[in-house]
Amino acid sequence: MAGGHGTRLWPLSTKERPKQFQKILGEKTLLQAAYERLKFVKDEDIFVSTNQDFAHLVIEQLPNLPKANIIIEPLRRDTGPAMAFVTHHLAQLGFSNDVISIIYADQYIKDTAALQSKLALAFQLAQSTKKIIMIPIKAKEPNINLGYIKLGAMIDQQNDHNIYELDQFIEKPDLKTATSYANSNNYLWNTGLYTWHIASFLEMLKKHTPEIYKVLETITNTANCEAQYENFPKISIDYALMEKLAKNEVLVIPADFEWSDVGNWQTVHEHLQDENTNVLNGEVHTIDTENSIIYTNGEQRIVTIGIKDLAIICTKDTILICPKSETNRLKQMVEKLDQ
Repeated sequence: MAGGHGTRLWPLSTKERPKQFQKILGEKTLLQAAYERLKFVKDEDIFVSTNQDFAHLVIEQLPNLPKANIIIEPLRRDTGPAMAFVTHHLAQLGFSNDVISIIYADQYIKDTAALQSKLALAFQLAQSTKKIIMIPIKAKEPNINLGYIKLGAMIDQQNDHNIYELDQFIEKPDLKTATSYANSNNYLWNTGLYTWHIASFLEMLKKHTPEIYKVLETITNTANCEAQYENFPKISIDYALMEKLAKNEVLVIPADFEWSDVGNWQTVHEHLQDENTNVLNGEVHTIDTENSIIYTNGEQRIVTIGIKDLAIICTKDTILICPKSETNRLKQMVEKLDQ
């Protein structure tokens, strides 16, 4: 999934080149890192879902990906229609009896081997049970920006992997509730790493989310795709389907590898901070600077003296300066600038 705009990482992430196409956590872009993470999969078995504005960036950054494997979403309608459209498209290509996993281009997962092991089991279970398989992560800290799932009963164990029933979904709790979840082993972060059997997923959509399924039925080719796509509701997959599923339609495989949604500058700081708790990128020179994020595009030198807890992001046409703790308000600023 590589179609988002990433406004919370503005001004580095822009509408023209959003975060998944930027080198934010290293020498590779987030999209390239996600693709590299799946090197145990053949190139022809990887598909990238993006919108028409970004297709050329996918081609540019993933030269080994078959161009036919780029699935173009004509309009942005959130993850519910996007995942439904991808699954429907693959069914039309003749993959109805196959299993797919949803991987986000903007997530950070350090342990590729652990991810591969979880995905292998998820594929096996999805094929044999026709249920949706979730891979959530043990909550490391209270986080009000993530959804949570509550584990049900443990029903099996395979090769040291515990397999649970789902008890319930909880969407973005308040801080007090998130704190209690972080202190419990029964609540995990919902990573959005879903695995499902294609035909079975479409049947679940038909049963639980007919407003999306009925639109899918009208999309028969690329010629009528955009006109029909406008009829999709704008809704996430969690609200559209996952929260409506019966407990016996989902299995959960908890994971404990290092994971994060690279959604904001605070997350970047967590993963890249140096011995002075700074994240520095480009020509940056500091004296007595602590706990700050400083990015420059190479055209401007940035010098700081005696500052702490700031975000300073310099691109060719914008300079952002704010307390690091206030970067969660960037989406609000981008909307203001758009007006």
